Amino acid sequence: MLKEFKRALQKWGRDTVAGARSNLNKEKNNTSGTLSKSLRSQVRDTVDGFDLIFGMESYGMFLDAGVYGSDPSLANTKKSKGKQKGRSTNSVFTGNNGIAQKFSYKQKRPPMESLKGWAQKNNIRLTRKNGTVASNTSIAYWLQKRIFAQGIAPTLFFTTPFLKAFKEMPEDLLAQFDIYINTVLQEDQEWEK
Repeated sequence: MLKEFKRALQKWGRDTVAGARSNLNKEKNNTSGTLSKSLRSQVRDTVDGFDLIFGMESYGMFLDAGVYGSDPSLANTKKSKGKQKGRSTNSVFTGNNGIAQKFSYKQKRPPMESLKGWAQKNNIRLTRKNGTVASNTSIAYWLQKRIFAQGIAPTLFFTTPFLKAFKEMPEDLLAQFDIYINTVLQEDQEWEK
């Protein structure tokens, strides 16, 4: 049964990573390919059983769960009103506390260098009122200000395939998984006493 369980965990990991890569490409969130290349899963043998470990670039969790902006009114212009793009989701990265507590801009702004590179790769051009084209640094500053104010909308590129692969696990393995999780939780509670 343990070999079957390990194979099921490996399949869960492979399916999740493949689905996440597919979602990144479909949603056009794979500009440099770095996040897609960094996605990986691994099943490790432990004393208690197995651990399924997922890895990715750290910004992947922000892309999946989204980020609450500090104050959408900072992005108001004459033509449009700033909107909050971050919202509550069922992302695997937010947990029970929800997105507002975990991922939100307060004082620190998104990094300008990565925004500058993104604007350059995507050939983003802004024209000023006097007809001159804004530099990539100016575009990055504008993007940084908007993202800080409005946040980032969640994509759930990782959460969706993760939950889908979990639901596709055979029932008897899910029952074993449930027993295992409950046993570990009971052991942890007893340890804390």
